[in-house]
Amino acid sequence: MVPKSTQWDQVYEWRNYRLACALMNARKGAVSSVLDPFDVEDGWFTLELVQFQVVQGERLPDGVRTSIEATIERLRLNDVTCCAARAEFAEDYWRGAISVDYLTRHAPFVAVELRRGDDR
Repeated sequence: MVPKSTQWDQVYEWRNYRLACALMNARKGAVSSVLDPFDVEDGWFTLELVQFQVVQGERLPDGVRTSIEATIERLRLNDVTCCAARAEFAEDYWRGAISVDYLTRHAPFVAVELRRGDDR
């Protein structure tokens, strides 16, 4: 999470590693204003199931909204590429082309949100 450009001594520290795709890692860059995935709680981010945009959850602790919005903006989570990828996973799942296990392994956020959508 700590950018190597600001704290080179943290590059090989396990506590500094986060699993992220190359695109998100590149978009994060040297900023530290995005939320640490280890700090994010269930429901802070939700998925709107029409255009597949990431939005803030409904019930959030005080002071979290600004950080969530900054993370969505900084990582450009709602650009055309990201929304299209989430839509493709959802559509493949709904058509039966992929299993819930596959979806959970390859797009865990989408899997959780589709299950949450089923509960509504």
